Order: sequence, then C-alpha cells, then structure tokens
Amino acid sequence: MLVPPPRPLPHPSSPHIQLLRLEHAFEKNHYVVGAERKQLAHSLSLTETQVKVWFQNRRTKFKRQKLEEEGSDSQQKKKGTHHINRWRIATKQASPEEIDVTSDD
Repeated sequence: MLVPPPRPLPHPSSPHIQLLRLEHAFEKNHYVVGAERKQLAHSLSLTETQVKVWFQNRRTKFKRQKLEEEGSDSQQKKKGTHHINRWRIATKQASPEEIDVTSDD
C-alpha cells in the first residue's frame, strides 16, 4: 500500500512581510488586544505573546522617535543640569560661574 507523502507544513510568513503587516496594524492602532491580536498572530504564524511584545517595543520606539523630533536634546540638557545642581547642593559646591576652571589647584 502506498502512503502519500506528508503534506508540507504551512510556510510562515517571511520576516519582511510580517514586519510590513505589523507596521500597518500599528499605524491603524497602537494597541492590539483580544481577538484582533489573536487573529493577527495566527495570520502571521506568530504567537500572541510575540505580537504583544512587538507592539510594546514598537510603542517604545514611537515615543523615542517623537521625543527626538520634538527636540529632546534640550530636555536631556535640562536633565543633566538638574543632576549637576543636585550634586552641587548635596556637596555644597559653588555655582558654575564661581568655579575657576583655569586654576591648577
């Protein structure tokens, strides 16, 4: 008796196509939950957890890009100054204008 050859497993989507579909879904909605996440995961041959984590990471990337576009350089400088000022207060250091950076002692 002849046994038919085994059927090939469904081929998972190529990573490029997966990314395009995930990006498209992200453009429509930054949060995907419930049945939508389950359907998206199934259609891309991914687990729901993989889709969930991808969306979490993509939201983080989106927020970082948004901050960079808004000029986060000035915010980072303020943060740096804030830490220097806290150190200066804690150690009773002089303000930057009063520090002589040309002195060797």
